[in-house]
Amino acid sequence: MDNRNVKTTQQRRSQAQMRRDTMQAYGVMAGIGLFIIAVVVYFVIFRTGKSSEEAGLPEVVTSSAADSRSADDRKIVTTEGDAEAPADPQESGHKLEVRDGITYVDGIMIVNKTYALPESYAPGLDPTAKAAFDEMSAKAWGDGVSIYIISGYRSFTEQKKLYDGYASSRGVEEADRVSSRPGHSEHQSGLCMDINTTEFSFEGTKEAIWLEQHCAEYGFIIRFPKGKESITGYEYEPWHIRYVGVEAAKEIMSRGICLEEYLGVTSDYRYATDAAARM
Repeated sequence: MDNRNVKTTQQRRSQAQMRRDTMQAYGVMAGIGLFIIAVVVYFVIFRTGKSSEEAGLPEVVTSSAADSRSADDRKIVTTEGDAEAPADPQESGHKLEVRDGITYVDGIMIVNKTYALPESYAPGLDPTAKAAFDEMSAKAWGDGVSIYIISGYRSFTEQKKLYDGYASSRGVEEADRVSSRPGHSEHQSGLCMDINTTEFSFEGTKEAIWLEQHCAEYGFIIRFPKGKESITGYEYEPWHIRYVGVEAAKEIMSRGICLEEYLGVTSDYRYATDAAARM
């Protein structure tokens, strides 16, 4: 075999080897690409709980994750089986302020399962609310109806004893429906009152009917109205009134809404401003 044939054969072998090397390189690259895609799909579906169909949706934070974030950071907060819950009243045009650990929305103090009072807050019964009640009580008496306060201001410590008693005898779930955890009771605000009784038999009495019909004229609302249990977080309490001022009270009562709806806030221990309430 002459030199030209040897060179030609060597060139052909080199070209064939290059093609094999190229194919092998493509194969390695394809394998790496598939591996990366598999890792991404695994992370998206199994680690974050999101499928490819959810791509592009706004951030949804579960309650466990939301607990570690401030209210200002939360956008949409959901829990399994629940609808989206508003986290910040400012998103719906309300003005939220926190002064000395107390939350005000549109200038109205809000105390519920979401918003707590400091343990040290101990104002006693609010003088303006008490004066408004005395005026209302006098008018009711003139109409042949007797209404009186059986429970007004209640301290953090008193509320803790009351709530713990309910939780011990009825369980936490039932206690949360009929009582407030310490720091979350409106009684500590000094702006609410239980009238005549705390028995459900009060519903439908002439006193309960008069109270619902006239309380707004003096700046009070029925704080936990019937049909709003899923929003307020409490059972219907026809005896529980809250002072909010005449203007706000008339609007709330005339529209048949609760305070949470009026202020655009939640009432849920999962979103509580104090970690202790999120048991």
